[in-house]
Amino acid sequence: MVSKPETTTLSGSRTPWLDAAAPDESRPPHRVTFGPEDPTAANVAASDRAIVELLEARPSWLDIEAGIVSDKDLRRVPVGPTLLLGFGGSALGARAALEFAEVAGLRPGPQRILDSVDPWVVGDCLDWATACNAKLLIVSKSGNTIEVLRLLDACLARGLEPATIISDPVDATAASLPPINARVREASGGSHIELTMPAAVGGRWSVLTAVGQVPLRAANLDPMLLTRAAIHERERLASGPDARAALARSLGWRLDHPAPYSILWCYSEVLMHWAAWTQQLECESLGRVREDGSRVGELVTALRGPADQHSVAQLLLDGPARGRVTFADFDDDPAGTYAGDLAELARLRVIERDATCESMTLPTRTLLVRDRSPSSLGALMLHGMIETAVTAASLSIDPYGQPAVEKIKRGIRVRL
Repeated sequence: MVSKPETTTLSGSRTPWLDAAAPDESRPPHRVTFGPEDPTAANVAASDRAIVELLEARPSWLDIEAGIVSDKDLRRVPVGPTLLLGFGGSALGARAALEFAEVAGLRPGPQRILDSVDPWVVGDCLDWATACNAKLLIVSKSGNTIEVLRLLDACLARGLEPATIISDPVDATAASLPPINARVREASGGSHIELTMPAAVGGRWSVLTAVGQVPLRAANLDPMLLTRAAIHERERLASGPDARAALARSLGWRLDHPAPYSILWCYSEVLMHWAAWTQQLECESLGRVREDGSRVGELVTALRGPADQHSVAQLLLDGPARGRVTFADFDDDPAGTYAGDLAELARLRVIERDATCESMTLPTRTLLVRDRSPSSLGALMLHGMIETAVTAASLSIDPYGQPAVEKIKRGIRVRL
């Protein structure tokens, strides 16, 4: 049963909250338009060839089946109140998936994701977890994330139980365990569950592995919601140029308009967590110093619907022309008839989005997601990873690893 209002709609109008219960995966996860002009045919064609080459090469993150957790292991994951400890790719994808599931009416079980060391935020989460006897789900690819280790210590001091850990496979020949793995084993007495992600899949590329599947399972949802949809979308993209048209056009638009700033302007709050996931994926993958010393990459910034019309629009309209803007929303009935007594607000949202887009002096893309289902999110995430990998190839850089971030980590450890 969906949690949003069911209303009688006009003939032919779309009812996105209901669509989310049974998404039409034969269609692309979104439709896309551009302004002030369409991408050039040459760059669209080049992008289509690059997509085909990537699908054929199948890098480790695109070998999605290799990251599927067995039914036997998933059944061992506790279902119920859960506190997930993780940062970056260990948290952002799960948060987006749970948000989509909530709005789609799938009623995910109670789960909080803690990716902060602010004592106020941490204290609130620990109070919640203690009150409902939440189990800990610890996610750290390296098993050495200092913030996760300190959060784990704080949780253990409150008597919380580590139930599941997700990390790279542990090297059985190593002299010692990664510190997080060691701490979990000591605290649980071996009663916890250890799951792994493919070692070759980086954290920000891992949402289709255990990193995305286990939080869904803990929330009493189908753990394969994202992964199954991404596999389906990968095969759909491989079926021919028509299936790849929207993605190829988006990539062509990026090639036409290279810029140091990329704005994701979300006209649905539901998309803000997807935007945060995209921000990490692109910023960490494309920010590089090339062999010739030149620096490449772009800062991805998420804006929030009409609220940021009143705070950032002036800069984008009259400030330096050094960016491009993606307007992201759902492909809803513009009349808002699906929203019952909130129809006028639903209609206003679309009007404001379109008016803002038409006013832009920067290159624009309007990306309308087909519905609010986690399946559509999974396909959308696959598009994001393909778009990032193809863009990296066009810049002649390696999108895997994050060499500069390691410098920050070393600095933190020196100061501890």
